[in-house]
Amino acid sequence: MSAYSFDGMMQRILAVGVMSQRQIDELRAEIRIKNPTADHLLEAALRHGWITNYQVERLNSGEERGFFFGPYKALYVAGAGTFARVFRCVHTEDNTVVAIKVLRARFSDNIAFINHFMHEAKLVAELNHPNIVPVYRAESQGHLHFMAMEFVEGQTLREFLKIRKKVDPKTVIQIGIDACSGLEHALRVKKLPHRDLKLSNIILSSSGQAKLVDFGLASIAQGKIAQDIPFLRNQQSIDYIALEKASGAPRMDDRSDLYFLGCIMYHLLCGVSPFIETKDKAKRMDRSRFFSIKPIQNIEPDTPAVVSALINRALMPNIGQRYQRAGEMLSDLRNAARRLETGGGDATGTSSLRLGQQTDRKERIKQLDTKTILIIDSNPQTLDSLKNLMEKLHFKTLCCSSPDDLQKIFKQDDLAAQCVLFNGQSLGIRAVRGFNDFSQYRGLRDVGAILMLDAGQTDWVDSVTLTPNRVVMTMPIKVREIREVLSQMFEEE
Repeated sequence: MSAYSFDGMMQRILAVGVMSQRQIDELRAEIRIKNPTADHLLEAALRHGWITNYQVERLNSGEERGFFFGPYKALYVAGAGTFARVFRCVHTEDNTVVAIKVLRARFSDNIAFINHFMHEAKLVAELNHPNIVPVYRAESQGHLHFMAMEFVEGQTLREFLKIRKKVDPKTVIQIGIDACSGLEHALRVKKLPHRDLKLSNIILSSSGQAKLVDFGLASIAQGKIAQDIPFLRNQQSIDYIALEKASGAPRMDDRSDLYFLGCIMYHLLCGVSPFIETKDKAKRMDRSRFFSIKPIQNIEPDTPAVVSALINRALMPNIGQRYQRAGEMLSDLRNAARRLETGGGDATGTSSLRLGQQTDRKERIKQLDTKTILIIDSNPQTLDSLKNLMEKLHFKTLCCSSPDDLQKIFKQDDLAAQCVLFNGQSLGIRAVRGFNDFSQYRGLRDVGAILMLDAGQTDWVDSVTLTPNRVVMTMPIKVREIREVLSQMFEEE
């Protein structure tokens, strides 16, 4: 029950300006009961849509502020963070709906916090991109500091996932394209990373377009404003700091955003975070988090290979194996979208096999007189050496120079080879990617795979998926060792 009288509430409404005199007069004429109360007045105003529940709470509390931010009337609180709250507001003249981000009162007298807030507004206002929520203006009025932004009709990815539980690969890729496009623009135009990519900082509009929001930590990272204030200096995302420390990346590395975009896509696709989510700082700083992520194919085995390979690469803990530029990741995302649209990104490998071949596959393998080793090597000299070695070990050989040809080879003949050998000495990181991609072809899981790495490539071992018939061998390798690996592999079969 309101503490105000009927007349007292009318005077208060007019004083703060949330309704006009004409509207008050209409309500007075409408309410014909004897001894009306302030609650009767507020209930009638709510029915007409002239005030909101947020405004009712402010009116009853006796607050004088919080109804208007410059020319914008506050309708309700849309979100809240450490530094600011966000309101859905409407312009008093043209009824344009906007989001108003308001610096919290406890920071409103601190010049450094105010400068940081305005610095963020200035940076984002200069980014004109459909996948970044734009800032229209920023103002300071006494103790009030706010910025006006586009109000996106939709929900954050965290809210979206809470409802959907899991998201289909095509939608995940499209969200990735939108988010990566925004990142690429911010980095290219203003050299501005995001530094706080997470589900709650990407908004999915009602039309399905993803938009980045909240470059606040990027503002701290880029500017010199926070140097004298420990609180601001410590506001860097713990997860970003932990990643860069664990991977040996430089502080404020642009590639960190791409890693956490991969985390978001993983979470959407699998329905679970790649990490154990915790508020414990020590656990979040533990480097093992980044080296113990379960491969997507272990959680969602039907994921299209082109999708899981892309996300796996984004999540490489070794910075040299990860995407190096947003443009590079964006190109792969768009390629993945095209392949999914045309049916060329089949994950399970079933599209690579002719109809009817899977059911009798084991029997047909048993009838083979000699096993075939498919050697993937881009160096003619090492290719010839490996070919001669396999023939001495009484295996047939098939050769190609690129892992990209695998799908085509097995589509033409699902028994083309019983083991694939990837030579990392000549192919480099392409061998690792090819090896991981091949591990996801469910229809060909009985085909063995060997990844041969040079002594200087041992760091890559942590990023590959190993099973009894998916093996890594590091140079120098003896003939006896290769024979033993192949014998065991075919015995398992």
